[in-house]
Amino acid sequence: MSPEKVDTHEELLRLTRENNELLKQNHEYLRKMYRNDMIGMTLRIVWYSLLIGLPFAMYFYVLQPYFEAFGSNYELFRQGIAEIPGLKGLEHFMPPSGGNPVQ
Repeated sequence: MSPEKVDTHEELLRLTRENNELLKQNHEYLRKMYRNDMIGMTLRIVWYSLLIGLPFAMYFYVLQPYFEAFGSNYELFRQGIAEIPGLKGLEHFMPPSGGNPVQ
């Protein structure tokens, strides 16, 4: 082989090895990014589950026993809330949980 071909061959081998190292680094970075995305998505799901579920849990496990202990129920609580100024007109726009709007 001529000296030019040997130099070209060595240059190609060096570039191939360098490319292989860059591919390995890229693969490591992509794995780290994927792991961070999965952890972030999991934490977001847990966070939104808490934001949505915590009020329901607070009502059923904390407030409801007190309502029952004092002889109150949700309907009585709702009637008390309706007496707050400004909320009385709101009932005309929002139908009760039964389905039919208030007439």
